[in-house]
Amino acid sequence: MDATEILQTMDRKMHAASYESFNRITFELPNGRQRVVTLYSAKASGRRALLVVVAPDELRGRAVLKVGDEVWMHMPGELETRKSNPMLSVVGGVFNNADYLIGDFSEEYQATLVSEEPTHWNLSLKPLFPIVPYARLELKVDKTSLMPLELTQFDAGGFALKTIHYKDAQPASGDHLVPMLLETFSGLNAAYRSSWRVGRMESREFPANAFTREFLPQAGRLMK
Repeated sequence: MDATEILQTMDRKMHAASYESFNRITFELPNGRQRVVTLYSAKASGRRALLVVVAPDELRGRAVLKVGDEVWMHMPGELETRKSNPMLSVVGGVFNNADYLIGDFSEEYQATLVSEEPTHWNLSLKPLFPIVPYARLELKVDKTSLMPLELTQFDAGGFALKTIHYKDAQPASGDHLVPMLLETFSGLNAAYRSSWRVGRMESREFPANAFTREFLPQAGRLMK
C-alpha cells in the first residue's frame, strides 16, 4: 500500500464513514486537579461533524458544527449560532475544535510515507485545506492492525504542539481491535496532560438536516 491507501484503510478500521460516539475527556491540571468533560459526537463523510457537550452541567448544551472549512458554535441561551474557529475549543484544554471534529484523516490531509520500520510505517501528513491549526502531522501506523500508534502535531515553525498515544485496543463492530484510549502530552506545557476515552461508538446514518446551522441548537436530540 502507498501512504494514501494506508491512511484510508486506517480511517475505515477506526470507524464507519458515518458514525456517532460518546467520549470522556479528562484534563489533568498543573495544580493536580482534574476536570472531566463528556461529549457526544456525530460524524459523516464530506467533512461534516458536530459535537454536543453532555457534562459537566455548567457546559452542558454547548454545540459545535463543522461543514467543510466552516465551523459554527451554539451556546445555551443564545438564539443564533455564531461563527467559530477550528483553533478554538468549545470546552478549553489541550484539544481544539479541529481535534474534536475530525472524522477521516484522509479527507483532511495528504499523506507521504517517510520511512518504514519492522512494525510500523511513519507518515507525514500535510493539510489539504488552509484553515487548520496544524502545519504538519507525524503519524505512526501499526503494520499488523492498520491502527494509529502515535500522532504528533506541529505548528508552522516545526514546534511539536502535542503528541497523542493510542492505547487500550478493544474489539470493534468488525473482526479487529480499535484503540479506545488517547493519552495526550502538551509540548507547550508538560504539566498539562489529558486522556480521551472513547465510549460507545456505532455506525449511523443521520437525518438530512443534521449537519446544518439551523439544526445545531437542537443537536442534542440526536443522542439516543
